[in-house]
Amino acid sequence: MEQQTKTKQLPKGWKELKLFEVLDYEQPNEYIVNTKILDEETSTPVLTPNKGFIKGYTKETKGIFKEVPVIIFDDFTTDIKFVDFPFKVKSSAMKILKLKDKSALLKYIFYQMQTTDVRTTTHKRYYLSEYQNLDFLFPIDSNQKISLEKQEEVVSAIETQFTRLDESIKSLKLVKDKLEVYRKAVLKKAFENGDETELGKAFKIVMGQSPASEFYNKDKKGLPFFQGKKEFGDKYPEVEVWTEQYNKEANKGDLLVSIRAPIGPCNIAPDRCAIGRGIAAIKANDKIESLLLFYLIKYYRQQLDTKGTGTTFKAISKEGLNSFRVQLPKKQDWVKIVQSIENKFSVIDKVEQVIEESLLKAEKLRKSILKSAFEGKLVKFAEVKR
Repeated sequence: MEQQTKTKQLPKGWKELKLFEVLDYEQPNEYIVNTKILDEETSTPVLTPNKGFIKGYTKETKGIFKEVPVIIFDDFTTDIKFVDFPFKVKSSAMKILKLKDKSALLKYIFYQMQTTDVRTTTHKRYYLSEYQNLDFLFPIDSNQKISLEKQEEVVSAIETQFTRLDESIKSLKLVKDKLEVYRKAVLKKAFENGDETELGKAFKIVMGQSPASEFYNKDKKGLPFFQGKKEFGDKYPEVEVWTEQYNKEANKGDLLVSIRAPIGPCNIAPDRCAIGRGIAAIKANDKIESLLLFYLIKYYRQQLDTKGTGTTFKAISKEGLNSFRVQLPKKQDWVKIVQSIENKFSVIDKVEQVIEESLLKAEKLRKSILKSAFEGKLVKFAEVKR
């Protein structure tokens, strides 16, 4: 059975109330959008409580929820959003939560809801079955009533901390964006002054061909098989399936290029492997040639994508790939170029790793701020005399 994990202790001068004692709920049925959700911005957004939040917009003028602020609550995932503007909703799988007790502060409740642990392991509606019966903590006044003023102090303290945290996160993301610009500049310098040639004239290219899906296996029988898409990561792909029946293969060190939806992502073959029709293998003779091809295709990825055709999904043909024109540096410079790229990218990678670790710490700090707030540690109130 799903239940709240009890982590909060009752601080002095606080009291527990069930959520249903302070909040009412409303079913969203009359606010569901009836027409196609639009991409163009209008005065009425269409909302969902999950990560998507604003799904789009509508020009409908009826059935707009206007009694804000409210909290919208996903009945199946328990995701929540605080909303202080008029809106319509995408579906009925939510509750609209609003104040029942006017001495409670909705934003205070919203922040405390983010510290609540409910395990959503079954597909059921959670608000009425569990969530509304959870205990929430409220600071009290000298009359033992929940204090609106103290809730406002807690919310103010939380938002002050969050503002500082958000500024730090913004700065980290700005540095991350600049690093990506620097990566592109490194590749541009490496490949902008070579001799122009067609890819198929400089390198041998093998187009993949897929066996029937019944020949795929996860028992490591045959060769590792790459079809494209999700196998493609940073430099070397992870093997997910194998096949004993194949027509086209690549050798260790060949560059594997995705040629169908999307066009351009590439990996270096970690070993001899079979390739499906979503892949082309550009043959490499040694490690330096392999790495040069890897960075060359990364540099030309956007241009390569423009050569794709098709309506259902874009793909580049054998002819299109062979005739694709690139600026290829002189062979005697390949070692120096690859070493320069690798050295600079190594520094970028280390800085990015530090940034990612800092962003993870920032998210943990956000949770820590909320935890501290509702344990009575973020704001210290004078002891309430009974």
